[in-house]
Amino acid sequence: MDPINIPEILVVNGIGVLLMLLLRATWLGSVQRRRAGDILYDLMIFITIAGCIVEAASFLIDGKLFPGCRAVSYVLNAMLFMGTIFLGCFWCLYVDFRLHTSVRRLYSSARFLLIPVFVVFALAVSSLFGSGLLFSISQDNVYQRGSLVWVSYFFLFCYYAYSLYLSRVSRRSGLHIQFFPVLYFIIPCVLGTVFQGLFYGLSMGWTSVAIAMLLIHVQLQSMNAYMDSLSGLYNRRYLDYILSHRKHLGGRCLYGIYIDVNNFKGINDRYGHSCGDDAIRAIGGILSDSIPSRGVAIRCAGDEFMVLLITGEEADAQAVMERIRENTRRCNESGAHPFPISLAIGCSRFDTVEGNVEEFLSEMDQQMYAAKAGYYQSQGVDRRKK
Repeated sequence: MDPINIPEILVVNGIGVLLMLLLRATWLGSVQRRRAGDILYDLMIFITIAGCIVEAASFLIDGKLFPGCRAVSYVLNAMLFMGTIFLGCFWCLYVDFRLHTSVRRLYSSARFLLIPVFVVFALAVSSLFGSGLLFSISQDNVYQRGSLVWVSYFFLFCYYAYSLYLSRVSRRSGLHIQFFPVLYFIIPCVLGTVFQGLFYGLSMGWTSVAIAMLLIHVQLQSMNAYMDSLSGLYNRRYLDYILSHRKHLGGRCLYGIYIDVNNFKGINDRYGHSCGDDAIRAIGGILSDSIPSRGVAIRCAGDEFMVLLITGEEADAQAVMERIRENTRRCNESGAHPFPISLAIGCSRFDTVEGNVEEFLSEMDQQMYAAKAGYYQSQGVDRRKK
């Protein structure tokens, strides 16, 4: 076996830990409220830090003989395999959430994305008991790759491929901005994994992940300019982008669903503005969980929202509006908030080739205000106040 350059391994992995600590400090300063995407991002940071530390420790004790050395080596290497597969899984979930901002969709995706995690976990546990499937530790306390080590690499690259697929599908829908930086993460990770897999003793896998995380953080700042931090939805700037670049939709028709909160001023006046903010967050979750992958939800301003849906069928738009109403009802019945949420909804069709943007927005607005007038009439209020 070629001698392992321990000082180089310590330096490289130390750089990885330092990068992640700096990123964590920056990330904490930019996050106002922890959402599912923030939690996944945190988990990837912590896994990367742990991976750098555990990998350095595994190389440090490789070939060293002391009481319990083999047991420690087994545990450390099992942790590395599990950390790698969890990182790939969390990355796919993170990409999915950043593209669709839907917690319900996230749970659905996790059902099959966790399958490789369970497979690698079973192989790692069996290796701990001496099967040698993923790895083994010799009597001299030297790490050796197992006959099924390729399985972990295969699943990891499947995760990377799936994240590319998610990004491509979202771009093809025409409603998602084409700068989600999937390749900024995948390329450094793939290079680090390949080189470390080909050359034992070369420690750059986890540091490559740290570099990838840093690149993602930098690139996402431009994407965040199109996001509303309170609702977690896209913002008005994003709506303007979509409508001004509608040629990218390839002539497909849009349905727009315009949404305004009934008596939002009453929520602020009775429960306070912090509860008003909670209402905006709740509506963001309702809309995200109500739309299909070919749609996007946008917070236009204040308590006004919009859903854009690529379809030429009014029935599709009606189905989305019904899901919004149903999810609103469930939110109210859950008792999660002291205030009820009521939404006025209007809908309009937009021909992306010949349609007029102002007429499109005006028609939605008129329908929404008609629905709002009906709400206040049912409440015995004669004026259209919010």
